[in-house]
Parts: sequence; structure tokens; C-alpha cells
Amino acid sequence: MQTSASIQRTAQLRPFSISTASVKAWLNGKSKFYTAICEFEVTRREVLRVHAALLSLGAGAVSAESSILAALCCVVLSGYNVYKLNQEEKGGEA
Repeated sequence: MQTSASIQRTAQLRPFSISTASVKAWLNGKSKFYTAICEFEVTRREVLRVHAALLSLGAGAVSAESSILAALCCVVLSGYNVYKLNQEEKGGEA
């Protein structure tokens, strides 16, 4: 039976880390669902960027009546996502 001190020591020896390479590889992987819908290859990163742009535009439209600053931030955020999508399409570094 292990003591709590030895369990704590072994927990300190095993650092919890997520490899950014595996996350980047997953993001750059082909999305089967959207590729089938669009009939051209679509990566998961592009899908996430399009959804982020649409959500921020929607949030900007909803908040436009109450707070112009929040609406402006949402529009800027969606513009940045569209800019990054265009950079990826041209073959620029993401």
C-alpha cells in the first residue's frame, strides 16, 4: 500500500501537458462532414474559423442595440477571422 507522500512524489514526476503538435495536426486534418457538404477539402481549422466569425457577427448584431462598443468588438473579431481565412487560402502562414 502506497503512502500519500509517495503518491504525491510520483504525481510530481508526471507533468500534465498536451502536445501542441498533436492539436495542430488535428486542426489541419480534413473535416469529413464539411468536405462532403462542400465537395472540396475543408480543414477543421477553417470550420472553426467560419463558425467563430458567424458567432461573433451574431453576437454583434444582438448587442448592437444595447452596447455599441460590444458590437464593434464583435465585428472586429469576425473581421480578423475572415482575414485569417483569406491568409490560409492564399497559402500564408497561419
